[in-house]
Amino acid sequence: MKILLILADANMHKFWAFGRLKSAREAPLTLTTLAALGSADPGFEFRLIDESVDAVPLDYPADLVGISVLTGTARRAYALADHFRFRGVPVVLGGVHVTLLPDEAARHADAIVIGMAEKTWPRLLAEFKAGRLAKVYRDEPLTDGWLRDVPTPRYDLQRRSGYMMPYTVQATRGCIHTCDFCTVPAIYPGLIRRPIADIVRDIKAIPARRFALSDVSPFDDVPYAKELLRAMIPLKKKWGGLATVRIADDGELLDLLHRSGCRYLLLGFESVKRRALSAIHKGFNKPDDYAEAMRRLHQARIVVQGCFVFGFDEDTQSVFAETLDEVQSLKIDIPRYSLYTPYPGTKLFHRLRGEGRILTQDWGQYDTMHVVIQPKNMTPVELYEGFRWTYRETFRWGRSLRRMLSAGTRAPIVLAGAMAYRNFVRRICTAKGFEQPLEVTAPADRISSTSPADDRASSA
Repeated sequence: MKILLILADANMHKFWAFGRLKSAREAPLTLTTLAALGSADPGFEFRLIDESVDAVPLDYPADLVGISVLTGTARRAYALADHFRFRGVPVVLGGVHVTLLPDEAARHADAIVIGMAEKTWPRLLAEFKAGRLAKVYRDEPLTDGWLRDVPTPRYDLQRRSGYMMPYTVQATRGCIHTCDFCTVPAIYPGLIRRPIADIVRDIKAIPARRFALSDVSPFDDVPYAKELLRAMIPLKKKWGGLATVRIADDGELLDLLHRSGCRYLLLGFESVKRRALSAIHKGFNKPDDYAEAMRRLHQARIVVQGCFVFGFDEDTQSVFAETLDEVQSLKIDIPRYSLYTPYPGTKLFHRLRGEGRILTQDWGQYDTMHVVIQPKNMTPVELYEGFRWTYRETFRWGRSLRRMLSAGTRAPIVLAGAMAYRNFVRRICTAKGFEQPLEVTAPADRISSTSPADDRASSA
């Protein structure tokens, strides 16, 4: 049986290289893990398509199509699902957005998977093969917080040349924090861990020296994190991942990060304003401590991508210049900005919907690059123009050069990041329609229900 697994196009962070589309991000784990979970049955043949880097084969002779849905890709995912169902091919939808809005997703699928797929996907495949596919598959709660018996992802089935970082590993899932804009607390009950032996096995299976750790916040369980990092030291790999700013508080942890091969971390600074951080339930970030955290991370020779969000209720138009100044002062290697976005299921979504401040539920705009809310202290256009101004000013050659010259051995990565983001800045500053005030649009269930004959549904 031929099974086609798809990630719909997110239209973000990609570029052309040597005549082929390439993602500036790490390779996703979703499809390679699903293929691994189903590979125990030799009767299944998997083909994996990440539409961000490859066209979806709309005429592929699939017996079953599985599509993983993020909120920002929901409209495209539903159109693809409608297309294959029109052809008579059964479609399964899963992923974060399906878990958050299962009733919406069910209108475009023969079956949906709610929650984690590690247990439900093998059962779904067995029942599909037996001709008794159910409408809904819901994951089984973990009784002890450990995710065991997950096979090594099928790295061999993805186009490795499609990604800046083609190999990805996961150690944990979930998070101990409850930031109001994050979907993770809405889906996962606290921090879920994988056995360290399984993680080491997956890293050993990677036929390259470098990989990415995909976890949202893998170092909050400090004893577990230290045990994992000690186990990674003999592997002699180089890697990058995500962390909170608190990672710099523990000297032993920083030392283990470096010795295990960590060379890059993405940190969510989020704001330079203490009141804003408290309001989003991220008060453990202390702006007064940012400089010392950056000093310690740079001392450990770790490249830092620092992320900031615009549009908090405490933000006024002064926040853009204040953030730019702080980014330069902190010597953040690769700055990154996003817009406050109320993903469905989050505390932020429920609050802003109650206040009548959500401007659109066109999920295609939920990519943190569009203004989808009514800000408290500025207009939507002022928020978007400030966002664009900050990106433009941050990646002017003069500022980029100063960050690179202060980076020392980190300079090559800082330069690569600056060049990639200069291309991104050109895109957001020239994109058609971005300059216009946003209008209230129809609910997502209406705008997503495209006919298979519609051009949007049939174009790859």
